[in-house]
Amino acid sequence: MSDCTSTGTNSTLYLAIADRLREGIRTGEYRPGELIGSEHALAREQSISRMTVRRASGLLVNEGLLERRPGKGLFVRENHVTTRQVQVIVSNLAWETCLQVSRGLQAAAKEVGIQVQLYDAHGDAELDLEVVRQLPYGVARGAVIVSLHGQAFNEVVFDLKTKRFPFVLVDQQLRDIDVPSVTADNYAGGYLAGRTLLEAGHRRIAFVGDLVASTVRDRLNGLRDAVNDAGVAFDRSLAIDLGTEQDRLGDWSARVEECVADLMGKSSPPTALFCSCDAIARSAYRALANLNLSVPQDVSVVGFDDDPLAEWLTPRLTTVRQPFRRMGTEALNLLGRLMNDPNSPSERRVLPVELVRGESVAAIGSARGSRLDLGTGPGSVPSAVMQ
Repeated sequence: MSDCTSTGTNSTLYLAIADRLREGIRTGEYRPGELIGSEHALAREQSISRMTVRRASGLLVNEGLLERRPGKGLFVRENHVTTRQVQVIVSNLAWETCLQVSRGLQAAAKEVGIQVQLYDAHGDAELDLEVVRQLPYGVARGAVIVSLHGQAFNEVVFDLKTKRFPFVLVDQQLRDIDVPSVTADNYAGGYLAGRTLLEAGHRRIAFVGDLVASTVRDRLNGLRDAVNDAGVAFDRSLAIDLGTEQDRLGDWSARVEECVADLMGKSSPPTALFCSCDAIARSAYRALANLNLSVPQDVSVVGFDDDPLAEWLTPRLTTVRQPFRRMGTEALNLLGRLMNDPNSPSERRVLPVELVRGESVAAIGSARGSRLDLGTGPGSVPSAVMQ
């Protein structure tokens, strides 16, 4: 999760400035190659902050209408484009998902002569949505949109689809809108995580994650089915939705720690936690340590993503690996097909995941001095699952 938040500048003002500049470029008031001015000068002329001007100009730079020349200022971009250009929009490059997908996509684009323009909103959801809205009016011929979720985003995507602008979603699959996407097999990943914990004898397994995202809901569904298939009733009260009260792009650590403390305070606490991503697992480790509980001696933990921090955690986190770079490559290939043939049908590509075993899972009854050992008895894991 990211600590980045919105800058707090007046959104109506910066959008109005961007609209004014955009209209001037389209009507010819500002000609290709012409200097519009420096951000400092524009801020003085308008009697506004430089940050407001920078947000407005940033939108037009990402639309391909303006370019920044260091030490000179903002210029209207020349009309000629020597390569096909695509826009890549990520919510925050501080997230490993966005970073690795972008790297895979850029490598694939280089091989086929496509120019990639990368836009990072630094966790500002409002900016993300505005950049997506303006895609049909910029110079990019297509776009890849990474890890954006929520009802407001779905509405913007529907509008983008009606305008027939080529785009591909990554790490997001919409249920009600038929649009091209590339995701990992999140359901299978959740099932793998559940089966791993069941094989260790766990039957009270908690889930902590952001259920606003369809990918995370798939992980929970996989866990639920693994538990039910083992003949153990899945306890829905142990599934915690972080997204109901939380800024999706903010810092979730305090909320995660609060939820884990609540779970472990139950009269029958879980013996294992399945966290929807490794960043949440890191916060869960901290929460358990604050409760004087050890991983895995007292509580087993499984994450998702195989973020580098999974290896840094002590003990090394057991997690589900997503093929992030391949997701980027597949998205670029799919987008290229859509740009060449706008009438081609939408395709949803789902890539396989794999379990990466660490030391964060222990068998029930085998951990020395476990304070949460529930023993054996009714509801134990059937032998079919243990195979």
